[in-house]
Amino acid sequence: MPAQKAIELEGRIACRQGFLEQLVCRQGTRDHESLIVTTAPASAVHAALLAAGLRAGSPGAWSVDRSGALQLIQPQGEPVQVLVRWMDATGQRTQPLAQWMVNTRADPGQAAPAFVFAGSRFRKLPDGSERYAADDSGSIVGLVTFGDEVVAMRTVIPDKVDVAPAAWKARTDDIPPEGSAVTVIIRASEQP
Repeated sequence: MPAQKAIELEGRIACRQGFLEQLVCRQGTRDHESLIVTTAPASAVHAALLAAGLRAGSPGAWSVDRSGALQLIQPQGEPVQVLVRWMDATGQRTQPLAQWMVNTRADPGQAAPAFVFAGSRFRKLPDGSERYAADDSGSIVGLVTFGDEVVAMRTVIPDKVDVAPAAWKARTDDIPPEGSAVTVIIRASEQP
């Protein structure tokens, strides 16, 4: 769908309860902490987003300096929307994937999370070659910042609970049953 600057990704519901670190991952990687799994490799998702006309940026990062202060590097990239489409008893439905989660630590009026096409990164292998990091981790649409997400939440959340306690939880009653087929839609966002 290049004219729309969007891609569609087939998947299924993996996790409907508990705290989340991912929204979408490659099957067999972070299934237990992701709402949706897909068989698509992260690098193929990245390539499809580029082919659809979106611009990749760079993943976020975080560290704790010598004084104990938390240092955050926000992810960069073109703003994107992440939607989910599925069938239920009422017919076909489409909504932002973020509606399937709740931030247990946020004020009720806080804005919904925003996402960017960060584009993961390459890591050097011992033989000198490079590998797309998200192909190994499975991170396609992330909440927590591991630094390798193809699509990253704009807000950096450290991946250590002693630094940033878990906050995002599945909104179980709104999510179709485990194993249900869904389509993830990642498209350019009108909002910066």
